[in-house]
Amino acid sequence: MLRIYCLFPVLLSCGNATSQEPAPTTASPTTAVTNSTPEWKKCGDIECTTISVPYDYASPELGSFTLPLTRLRALDDDLRQGVLLVNPGGPGAPGSSLAQNAAYYFSKDLMTHFDIVGWDPRGTGASTPTFDCGDSYSDFFANERTVASTQKFVDVCAAKNPEIISYMSTSASARDMNAIRLALSEEKISFFGFSYGSTLGATWATLFPDTVQDAVFDAAAAPNTTSAERRLAQAEGFEKQLSAFLAQCSQKTSCTFHNAGKAEQAFDDLLKTETTVNATVLLTATASSLYDDSAWEDLAKALKSAQDGDGKLLLDLYNSYYYQDAGYEDSRNVSEASIATICDDEAQRIPTTEVDAQIASFTRIAPRFGNFFGRDYTCSLWPSKEPPQPQVKISSTAPIVVIGSTNDPVTPLASSQSMSAALKNSRFISVKSSRHTSYLKNDCATQLADAFLIKGTLPSAKSLC
Repeated sequence: MLRIYCLFPVLLSCGNATSQEPAPTTASPTTAVTNSTPEWKKCGDIECTTISVPYDYASPELGSFTLPLTRLRALDDDLRQGVLLVNPGGPGAPGSSLAQNAAYYFSKDLMTHFDIVGWDPRGTGASTPTFDCGDSYSDFFANERTVASTQKFVDVCAAKNPEIISYMSTSASARDMNAIRLALSEEKISFFGFSYGSTLGATWATLFPDTVQDAVFDAAAAPNTTSAERRLAQAEGFEKQLSAFLAQCSQKTSCTFHNAGKAEQAFDDLLKTETTVNATVLLTATASSLYDDSAWEDLAKALKSAQDGDGKLLLDLYNSYYYQDAGYEDSRNVSEASIATICDDEAQRIPTTEVDAQIASFTRIAPRFGNFFGRDYTCSLWPSKEPPQPQVKISSTAPIVVIGSTNDPVTPLASSQSMSAALKNSRFISVKSSRHTSYLKNDCATQLADAFLIKGTLPSAKSLC
């Protein structure tokens, strides 16, 4: 089953998707104060603590978040090169479990040379206060969006999170990264960000370029774009991957989901008739399995089961996508925290009428996924901060390596390439694959990333894996 730090249609980039991720662990950290030396304590095999960061760095008197930090010390003190701060994506995903599960995310070489430090970004995971809009997921996420249903959801979010709803932006989290660096008493730190972690890391590198030792962004989203532009790219990417899956399914005798060899027709029949699950649940479940072609067989089984009148497997995919299964209780607010971050980042809130107008352009490019990604009124109705949140245009001279996959539907290759182009001192690695994120999944990309972080060896221009 895929475990993906990403949601849609409101989320635009995702974390390190895979089929065997261990469930997040919850530490009980001690308390520390921003810019003071935190008191670390043992939390199982790792260390943990917390720091306090202000809602608004310009007005610290408004209140503060408490952020959990975790640390796996470098395996070899003699070879230690400093701190590697890590983020799994999202936005909205907690990251403190990355130190506990470092062997799952990072090579032994990186763990040998760096302290792996993870944290739960503001409003996520075990941070406090946590951004949470309640437990009625199906009321909003399982149905096609309308202005009325979106307004109801936004109103609940505003009522439950009045103090922090305007302080969930990426730029604020990037400033938190600098607060973590100061708390660790490090002049410079390294960073590894998966998917949305690239947006967060690039914002940090833009705001604090002199504090960046080096960084790797795996599956990077396009910088300096609107949410509509990124959703359109995703709609096209997922449509392309769905077509590839259905074409493969039609040709393979082992794929039981088809109708006389026509999987496209069988899928469209399910989508139109909604006999077992509605179109929104079907498309969510389908998209969750398109992140990595290793999940295509499971998707075929779920679709075949629905074709036979049983939608349970599709519902399981949908529910796991929103962290509603056992063991992931601490991640059940990922979707709300993600929406808050994306909408706080949005420089211009377009009217809902313009959302209606853009749906047609989405469906022309992506007949199946266009409406799914295009019909999103959330940011149009999201409350605005006064004065408006300052926007950060991503552009940095820090040394950074960006990795992109040729058939990644979530952060398409062109998106990752545009991130690399916005960074003045970057190198791009293109990986030929049909999955989201490549590190530890592709030996070539892994070796190039490790050589850069450990030895400072830049990959050759336009490296291909």
